[in-house]
Amino acid sequence: MIRRPGQAVDEGLLPQTTVAPVVPGFDVDQSVRNVESWGGDSTLYRHFLSQALAADDIAGGTDGPLPHTVLTLAALAAWRSGILDLRQDALTRLGEALGSGSVPRQALVSAVGLQPSELDDFASAQAESPFGWPARGDGDVVIARVGGFRGLGGAWTAPPMTGEHGDREGRFVITLTDGERWQLDADIFGTTLSRLPPDEAPTTATDPAGRPEASGAWPTRLAVFDTSYLAWLVLEKAR
Repeated sequence: MIRRPGQAVDEGLLPQTTVAPVVPGFDVDQSVRNVESWGGDSTLYRHFLSQALAADDIAGGTDGPLPHTVLTLAALAAWRSGILDLRQDALTRLGEALGSGSVPRQALVSAVGLQPSELDDFASAQAESPFGWPARGDGDVVIARVGGFRGLGGAWTAPPMTGEHGDREGRFVITLTDGERWQLDADIFGTTLSRLPPDEAPTTATDPAGRPEASGAWPTRLAVFDTSYLAWLVLEKAR
């Protein structure tokens, strides 16, 4: 079996809808286009937003979702679709919703694919690390596979040789066997790869000024193998 790039949290997931829901006063189609332009998976976005709005409809008992509820659920669903840059906004909205009780818990968990009992642990874990997750487990856990052979739809024309921590948690510098260097930004829901200019010296954790302040409860590393075009982002056992 050929392994391809992807997030571990998405494995086995079968999105139940590919049609954008209709929400009065909210342009869902435009939000789908935004998700696509920002690098998210629009199928996942539609799935999680639809599930969350359905849960809100069951719990809310109103004629329709309130505007702040829609914005909260849309932000969470867009982040869940793989848009790293929306993480902080989504977490801020989640914290406000949990504190005020303004959004049904079932709607919140549906927006990110959790069980109701996991929501508080998820929020606490994410406050510690972009890789925080309620089902921590024991031992090393694969978070994502990145890269891949360009001829099969991946990003690289050579295998990865090294993977180092970058200048902040969730950032890594990957060097390929052909000398190309790539920057990986990642969290529990998504990854972004960008090629570094040949003349740019990336800041890595081996440089004292660039050592990321990572949580000891959520240590990560990049695993590379000379037989694979993939790099594996691994969550290690808590220190």
